[in-house]
Amino acid sequence: MSGALVADRITKTFAVSRGGTTRELRAVNDVSLAVAPGEIVGLVGESGCGKTTLSRIMIGIETATAGAITYDGRPVRTRAEWRALRRSVQSVFQDPFTALCPTMRIGDALAEPLAIHGICPPAERKERVSRMLEMVGLHPDMARRLPNQLSGGQRQRVNLARALMLEPKVLICDEIVSGLDVSVQAQVLALLIALQEGLGLSLVFISHDLRVVRYLCTRVVVMYMGEVVEQGDVEAVFDHPQHAYTRSLLAAIPDHSRLSAGATT
Repeated sequence: MSGALVADRITKTFAVSRGGTTRELRAVNDVSLAVAPGEIVGLVGESGCGKTTLSRIMIGIETATAGAITYDGRPVRTRAEWRALRRSVQSVFQDPFTALCPTMRIGDALAEPLAIHGICPPAERKERVSRMLEMVGLHPDMARRLPNQLSGGQRQRVNLARALMLEPKVLICDEIVSGLDVSVQAQVLALLIALQEGLGLSLVFISHDLRVVRYLCTRVVVMYMGEVVEQGDVEAVFDHPQHAYTRSLLAAIPDHSRLSAGATT
């Protein structure tokens, strides 16, 4: 499948030491996840279920103990292959402040990926930064500011802009609205939908908020204790959950029986 990002039978273990003994912690166990071009996949589960570890493996921040990552039908193994992948697959993380260097101006932070990958001459980078700031709903003058001069919502828009500077095909969003006020969450989600539709992005949207997942995603993957326990079309999984863990997650949503696909609060 052209442009698809695939995690194939991924396992990740960590060595944990306590009281002089070392044991193996299996954070992800034989998990497979495929993201088709233009698809929005929700990855859900409680804290510690392995969803963030899986996402970090999919972008090369963590190395899998077993399994493989492929993109556009080709396996990603070498350092050069991972470097190439990062032009096509980018990520945005939960904390909009720590994701930005506090001493680097916004314009420099956005131009940095272009410099790292040798994209466009330095003289053209300022114009590309201005265009990207406007694309995410910020004034180009924001380029002169430092992160601590922006609100949380503005910083998250900057992080989206930085991830999009390389014109990726896949964007992995890890709890990107969970720390924002409800009204700001709605603004960021609306922006994300507009960007996805306008740029034809594939999205992996990691969240513990199933209301947001139902609103945004077309397919959902449920993880529990490092494994995928259920996946499928969002409406089918929400309306007819098959696994007990999925049912417990849905039961925790207030007024789940009246939850519509357009409800975010």
